[in-house]
Amino acid sequence: MVHLFKSTAKYLLKNAPQLPVRRSISALYITGDKAQKNYAPLQPYMDFEGTLNNLGTLEKSIKARKLQINLDELKAKYVKFQSMKNQIKQTEAERESVSKTLKELNKVDTATKEEIEKLKEKGVSLRNVLKSLKTENYPIEEDFVHSFLNLPNQLHPQCPQGNVEKLLYRSSTPRCEEQRPTHLANKELIRFYNNNRYYLFGTPAEFDVYSMQALTNYYVKKGGFLQMANPDFARLVLLEASATPLEKYHLVKEEDLLSEVNRAYLTGGATFEGFLAAFARLLVLPKALPIPMVAPGRSYVKVANKEGQIDNLFTATQTNAVQTFVATKTAGEAEEQMHKILNLAVDFYKELGVHFQIIYEDASVLTNAECLRASIQMYSPAEQRYICVGNVSNYGDFVSKRIMFCIREQKGYAFPHLVSGNVLHVTRLIALLLENGVNLEDCKLLGDPDSEVKAANAAVNEFKDLFK
Repeated sequence: MVHLFKSTAKYLLKNAPQLPVRRSISALYITGDKAQKNYAPLQPYMDFEGTLNNLGTLEKSIKARKLQINLDELKAKYVKFQSMKNQIKQTEAERESVSKTLKELNKVDTATKEEIEKLKEKGVSLRNVLKSLKTENYPIEEDFVHSFLNLPNQLHPQCPQGNVEKLLYRSSTPRCEEQRPTHLANKELIRFYNNNRYYLFGTPAEFDVYSMQALTNYYVKKGGFLQMANPDFARLVLLEASATPLEKYHLVKEEDLLSEVNRAYLTGGATFEGFLAAFARLLVLPKALPIPMVAPGRSYVKVANKEGQIDNLFTATQTNAVQTFVATKTAGEAEEQMHKILNLAVDFYKELGVHFQIIYEDASVLTNAECLRASIQMYSPAEQRYICVGNVSNYGDFVSKRIMFCIREQKGYAFPHLVSGNVLHVTRLIALLLENGVNLEDCKLLGDPDSEVKAANAAVNEFKDLFK
């Protein structure tokens, strides 16, 4: 059995041009002057006053994440933005007053022709002034709003700060301290060419599929999760809404692209962004929450290599994966669901009989949307370090506000708190199990597909072998 790249994905990875990090236009917020050529699929909820009035907490989050954001500069942009907005409102009110006066004078027939003409001239003048103010405001509005959308989420109280990690769980199985050969030494099982092209043979190829199915089944049966099948592509607006760095995914080359802001990226269905299209602009009732979901599928995440790091299955772009996603009503429920996801993952990984641990990662490695991230790690005897094989993140209501995912309440609307994470990165898991001397055929997988299915597949493969 061979693990091959899909031909479409292969073409996209090879031919995809790279989009610059800084763009002249945002897909998440499009000003009026650019709305004629670009369709705005989302209008994010932005609480300017509430955010800027809580600068102390925001400043701590920026500092802990090591971001280069000048809040004084942002406040100055906001003052300028508000000033222009007030001028536009005042001019609109004056124009409306003139229009109202004209209508009243035409009804009573008491005004002179000169008075009416004077009011008409004033109305035309105010219209021109208003048009000029709006034109002048567009770059001011764009500059401020885009800077505002670059602000990070507030950090969770449990999130470590200052380049430290917090240990949550460590398995009782001792880790292998002996220096061992890299997983790439198993040339009869793995052929690795580069991060975008590798092949698995025999047992690893079967384990690649069965482990993903097994963990998905475990979350469905044991945790009550609903299995989903998500698209492999996500539009730019969803990446901006989730504050995903654009260099994380591959840009898709599209010949008939109607709008610059409508670009697509190859993400894979087993990613956080893969869920967002289903929930954008969605309104749910409180009784429908929580919504626990799980999606097996592909993940195409580019890993930035550190200096001196060798390309191998730890840095490979494509993998089979299992992505969890839960929408909750409150922050407290989000914490409970995060613990539930992690507890189910612990049960699964314990059965493999290999040392692993779970930690809260430092704030400096979080994306702007995350307020807390737990990382599931296994030890690599070859590289003498821990490798992430899964993670779970708490996003609060940060992303929900940006995709307008709302809860309908008696008095207005609220926004769900989201928890999501890739709890299984199969390619890295296979590499780590091989390095730790584990026989993949002997691995016990919680939620493993029925043995009858495996037996049927084995019979089919045996039949095919007769014709080789």
